Amino acid sequence: MSPHSDSGPGLDSVVLVFLFGVLLFLSPFTFWWAEAAGVWYLPYLFWLVLILPIAVLARRLRHDV
Repeated sequence: MSPHSDSGPGLDSVVLVFLFGVLLFLSPFTFWWAEAAGVWYLPYLFWLVLILPIAVLARRLRHDV
């Protein structure tokens, strides 16, 4: 009998958000958005795009317990 771990759908979502953050901030894509001239708030916008799903996931995972 193999061990079965039921981590639930919450863990899958957390991993996807983590991978999206890695793609957004640690890939060659970073150089493209960092060089966007004239848009001073773009890094803050990307952080917001990363923080909002984390907040939604945290709220949903807290209610699932």
